[in-house]
Amino acid sequence: MSREPMSQQSRVSGTGSYGNATVYRENPDTVEELTPAQVRQVYEAALAEDQAAKDRIQSGLNADGFVASHPEFLETDANIKLMKHELKRMFGESLLTPENIEASYESLKASGFLELDQKELAKQQKATARQRYKERYKEAKIRSVEPTEEEMYSMSLEELRSRADADVQKRFRLAAERGGNDF
Repeated sequence: MSREPMSQQSRVSGTGSYGNATVYRENPDTVEELTPAQVRQVYEAALAEDQAAKDRIQSGLNADGFVASHPEFLETDANIKLMKHELKRMFGESLLTPENIEASYESLKASGFLELDQKELAKQQKATARQRYKERYKEAKIRSVEPTEEEMYSMSLEELRSRADADVQKRFRLAAERGGNDF
């Protein structure tokens, strides 16, 4: 096998054919010299473009996560346009975080502009009501076990403290299960 002859100039300057492209040597007399400020500006613009590309990818992933977690949201052209408009109105041109998407969704949902799957909404409302009932039932059950006032007067101070500590611990646990600290 023989190699194609390469000129010495192409080896030194990088001029030549590489794959499907031909690279020509630039004339150093025609290339502008950039000042340090211009180099910094070009560098920062490239960084901003890279960050914008990463933000677009992350925004798409966040939007996909929103759609997956909200089966009642119908992916119609009108709903998508409304969500994009609301996100832009509320948060400007920025990364679409899950919190931003949720806030825009709740705003549009409350205003009644979105077209939603009513069967799925009814199912979710039933599940929420069922969960709320279970929590209230647990709280009522805990309260019904509490001793009467007469029984409390007959208890020792040590036992009263122990019961109070246990009650506070139960309330903290229930508040944590609800996701808040409203005890």
